[in-house]
Amino acid sequence: MQATRNLEINPSDKLLSRFEQNDRLEDIHEEKNMMLFKTEDGNLGKAAIDNIKYGFNNMKIVLVPILGVTSEEYDEMVNVFGKELEDNESYLDVRRVYGRKKGNYLTRINSLN
Repeated sequence: MQATRNLEINPSDKLLSRFEQNDRLEDIHEEKNMMLFKTEDGNLGKAAIDNIKYGFNNMKIVLVPILGVTSEEYDEMVNVFGKELEDNESYLDVRRVYGRKKGNYLTRINSLN
């Protein structure tokens, strides 16, 4: 029997509460955006597709024998997957949480001038 390790499946879901629990932070904000895998949306969408394809290419040496395909078949699968990301209007939820350290920074900055 495998021991439970209390791993977070999606740690970004807990980011906001973790920031709020930190008593040294203030002015905490959370932004949620949806990033489409679309090359027509500019370089960001293309870079996202390329990054996923690079990730699969890095796993090629392990996955080819597991999948029982040739190297060429695997390359084709990765290319088809990249195209399907775009064709199926796939997206990635992007979450950004940020705050600042507590303290009167304007007073410190003004005292330096």
